[in-house]
Amino acid sequence: MRTTALEIDDEAPRSENGTRPADLDPVERRQAAVADLKASLRDLLRTLLKSSVGLVLEHVEDLGGTLQKMAASGGLAVGAVLGGVRAGLAGKNPIWGALKGAVGAMSTGMRVAIILALVLAIVLLPVTVVLVLIALIVLIVVAAAKAGS
Repeated sequence: MRTTALEIDDEAPRSENGTRPADLDPVERRQAAVADLKASLRDLLRTLLKSSVGLVLEHVEDLGGTLQKMAASGGLAVGAVLGGVRAGLAGKNPIWGALKGAVGAMSTGMRVAIILALVLAIVLLPVTVVLVLIALIVLIVVAAAKAGS
């Protein structure tokens, strides 16, 4: 007769179903051992999944930090690409995300210069429109004068 791991201990261990293996016939003892093995494997799998998910999350956070450092120090092109990818993955407009990523990668002085250029363009827009209209009127008069002669 073979001895099992459950029979070696001095005290008869209890299985998960609460019965003593010594009180069971061999078939029931084997079924109780299989049930205990399944429960142990479930616990092992649960622990393995928890630790592997934790490890994966840690590496993803490290990768995110690395990408942010690259965007900050990589220049406008890298910032734009990463911003576009980030926006695309979030389901937003990747062009707007690329623009925001490029602006985010700029230095403070560059941002101030762009804001000043935009304000100056808005202020000078009426003057520019008037100059374009005057130029068009002059071209029309010159074309009419050439056509009339």
